[in-house]
Amino acid sequence: MTREHERSVPQVGAPAEHPPTAAAATEPLDSFVLWEQRVVFVAVAKNASTSIKWLLADLTGQDRGAFRARIGLAPTRWQTVHARSVWQGVPTLHELTDEQRSQISPANGWFVFSVVRDPRLRAWSAWQSKFLSGNPTHTHTVFEGEPWLPRVPESADDVVEDFARFVTVLGSSEDSRVGEDDHFVPQWQRLGRGTVPYSRLYDMSEVPELLDDLGHHLAQHGHTEPLVLGRENSTPLPVAGRLFTPEVKDTLDRVYADDFEHLGDRWDFDTVLTKEPQWSRDAFRDIAARVAAGGQIADLSRNAKQMRSELRTELRDLKKTARSNAKTIAQLRATRDARDRELAKTRAANDTLREQLRTATTETAELRARNAALETALHHRTLRGLPRAVLRRARRALHGSGSEQ
Repeated sequence: MTREHERSVPQVGAPAEHPPTAAAATEPLDSFVLWEQRVVFVAVAKNASTSIKWLLADLTGQDRGAFRARIGLAPTRWQTVHARSVWQGVPTLHELTDEQRSQISPANGWFVFSVVRDPRLRAWSAWQSKFLSGNPTHTHTVFEGEPWLPRVPESADDVVEDFARFVTVLGSSEDSRVGEDDHFVPQWQRLGRGTVPYSRLYDMSEVPELLDDLGHHLAQHGHTEPLVLGRENSTPLPVAGRLFTPEVKDTLDRVYADDFEHLGDRWDFDTVLTKEPQWSRDAFRDIAARVAAGGQIADLSRNAKQMRSELRTELRDLKKTARSNAKTIAQLRATRDARDRELAKTRAANDTLREQLRTATTETAELRARNAALETALHHRTLRGLPRAVLRRARRALHGSGSEQ
């Protein structure tokens, strides 16, 4: 196989005179578009995707604390980077417009890459990580209780038998969820089926070259610091040829036929078949500890989700009570305001009556004073010397007039 063939994947149906672009990459791939740096990474599960995502997270200034603060089923902090909703400012290919995707091409200065792997080794690695090691999501949640789940191994025979049973399920219609899981879906499908114009598809063994090529590309965009990939050991058992019995190998060849057809003859599997199991008792104890931890994480996650659900219910109830209370308070305020208005009217009417009473009292006093003055005048002046009978009548007249007043 030539070096040129290794470095690119031809675009199916693309005219030779027109450089291929990502215009047709509308499928929801696990992709990361760094627009300013002109970089696109399409992640394929179990192909160094976790390490590369952390590298891109640091390049784009993602908040590491935001990943770790997320409550979920990630077995380690290292795995939290897969929470796509936490990423900020890094779209996927299918989230771009048609015009934007049409600009993405290696011929236009873009570095578009992914990492591939021998499908048989990828299946073994994924089975270890998600099932043998008791991943909280796969073993303790999605596939909990399935009869084909592996036991906690005590011997090499346990591992070989349980892996073979899983591969049988993977290659049959016994549980379609297994074949649809991202960790076991053929790589060609997760790579976009020929719709993504890759600069190069790197094999797992070529990751050091990937870092060199990516570093050279980023240097053209102002990033000159060295690129370093972190690593987490999620597969405690190294591969051994004993795992791949003729039945297991035939089934995997059939399941991943598209990978072998489209990705080329990249892998020498004969060297794998000659490897002997190097699985120590310490490795089995490590697996047992991981299975127990995975179960505990799943329990804690379920409890956290239950608490969140209960808190949401309480919050809804509190909001409903608050709305009801607000309505009652508004009604009470309206009643109070109406009462205050009536009270104000009553006070105004009382003030008017008081003023009228004061006026009437003043007028009465004035009339009495006048009557008294008239009586005095009659007594001392005009009526002096009149007969007593006439005087009495005059007084009665005056007094009667005053009463009427």
